[in-house]
Amino acid sequence: MSNIPASNPNQPNKENSLTDRWSYLNQYEKKYLKEAMKAYDKIIESKDDILKIANRYQLNSEDIERAKQYAFGKGVLQNQFIPDLRMAQSWERMVLGEEIDSDEVLLKHGIRESELVINQGMNQLDAHKIAQNEYPWSIIITKGDKQK
Repeated sequence: MSNIPASNPNQPNKENSLTDRWSYLNQYEKKYLKEAMKAYDKIIESKDDILKIANRYQLNSEDIERAKQYAFGKGVLQNQFIPDLRMAQSWERMVLGEEIDSDEVLLKHGIRESELVINQGMNQLDAHKIAQNEYPWSIIITKGDKQK
């Protein structure tokens, strides 16, 4: 009999669960998206960001938590999102209170899309189109962003 303790299959290994959520990416995507993946992992591990962002924007913390999990956490694997460093940087700026104009648009886009998918059962692509019409973050960032 071994002295090595058996792992508990009901207890996810934190390191594996963060790594596994990128399992749908190929080796080249993992290589070139490494910085974005690390930034997403840092966001998911953060514990004080939800309240800071909710207070800053006067929004419901449950909406912020849902949007965070959807965009950076469980939703990544479920929807096979490609990690976007600009999204992670936006989140980090909001936490630090250094946001730029497009950051609030991204936040509201994420809240709206996650609400449609998670609470209303809409498919991700349709939800994204609706959120994009209301909060066109990707259009704004391609046009350039002005500092607040």
